[in-house]
Amino acid sequence: MASKLKDPKKTSRCGYRMFFGLKIFLNSFDKKLADRERKTRDSSMPLPRKTRDIKITGARYRRFFQDLQDGLLMTTPSGDVLEINQAGLEALGYLEKSELLGSPVVRHYANPRDRCHLGALLEERGFIKDFETRLLKKDGTEIWVWITAHVRKDDRGRVLCHEKMIKDITNRKRLKDQLLEKNRLLERAYRDLKEEKDKIEVQAGMLVKAVAEGEEAKKSLEEQNRRIMVELDLAAKLQRGLLPKRYPRRRGVRFASKYIPSNRIGGDFFDTVELDNGGVGVVIADVSGHGPAAALLTTMFKISFQRYAREFLSPSRVLEQLNREFCRFITTGEYITAFYLVLNPGEKKIVYSKAGHPYPILYRKRSNTHELLDADGFFIGMFDEAVFEDRMVPLDSGDRLLLYTDGVIEARNAAGVCFDLKNLENILAEGNDLPCDTLIEAIYQQLADFTQKESFEDDLCMVLLSVGE
Repeated sequence: MASKLKDPKKTSRCGYRMFFGLKIFLNSFDKKLADRERKTRDSSMPLPRKTRDIKITGARYRRFFQDLQDGLLMTTPSGDVLEINQAGLEALGYLEKSELLGSPVVRHYANPRDRCHLGALLEERGFIKDFETRLLKKDGTEIWVWITAHVRKDDRGRVLCHEKMIKDITNRKRLKDQLLEKNRLLERAYRDLKEEKDKIEVQAGMLVKAVAEGEEAKKSLEEQNRRIMVELDLAAKLQRGLLPKRYPRRRGVRFASKYIPSNRIGGDFFDTVELDNGGVGVVIADVSGHGPAAALLTTMFKISFQRYAREFLSPSRVLEQLNREFCRFITTGEYITAFYLVLNPGEKKIVYSKAGHPYPILYRKRSNTHELLDADGFFIGMFDEAVFEDRMVPLDSGDRLLLYTDGVIEARNAAGVCFDLKNLENILAEGNDLPCDTLIEAIYQQLADFTQKESFEDDLCMVLLSVGE
């Protein structure tokens, strides 16, 4: 009999009736077994084999009863606790059986009416499976359980006890509630999505129509953009045509220049003019802003500059006339910075005037030093009565003068650092023996290496002249 007992952890709930019945049987047999052992000891006779087997079976059953994972409870018909295993104690939060034995089990029901209902069902049916209720632990916390109960009767049909298996389903209940809540949320989300789907279908029809109209508009815009690009390319070609195609030829004077607009057309500009007294006028200018408006102002500036440069020998008078003229028709806030010089090669000097333009750099080869050319004068196109100043600087053989716009010294690298004047001064000193064309290309290449960009944020314009070579 003992060899046929199953592992308690693998025994199904249906087998618990057998074990409860076996427990009652063994309890009744314990007395007879004790009497037989006593008589055997008195007579010095060995225990009968059947008696030993039953004793071993009883010990195994008691281990089985205590080792079950689910709680097992036996109560009187009135509800007092007769027996409970270790799993039952742990489920209810007790350490010792003595705390529970003989106490009414009803006090452990969170809802006492559940105890009454369970008792009524047991009385009516004799067996209840998975009765769901809440039990109170010793510390007052609630747990959800399934109770499988059976009424145990003797041979005469009298009720001996109620046998109950208690399975803690608190975590399962919590997960079920969570799943129900998620299901509720999913159902609501489904309804919301369905409503949105209906709206989207309506909007999709409108969108299809809008896309078709958009495609037509896109084609129209692409055609307009193509025409604008053609016109801008033509404007850029015309603007480049405003720049000098050749430089004035004077003994001992060399010129070089570099012009890179940030867009197809820009606002930087330079020009030269041959004067009646044999001198040469050189101007560099920067119109605020970019694009077609700035390009239009450079065109107007060239026309006016050529006229006033031939009419007035003084650079400051030329800038004054340009300022008065542009103040009359610039009404949108634009302005022009400029630097204009007159070079007389025979006298080896320059006379210049400045209208808020960045300082040109004069490199002195003999002393290997630099000078920044400054003079009083405000932007062109801002104030009618702006006053400009003439200044004179002597030149020596090997001296070089670099004119540039602010796009050169304000070009920034990835770290936001500007190229600045110091870099220009160093390049002029290091390349003082290079031809003008080579040196100005070297300046541009170092500028491109410094910024590491395919294009510049602002227009670039540089004019380099060398004297006495």
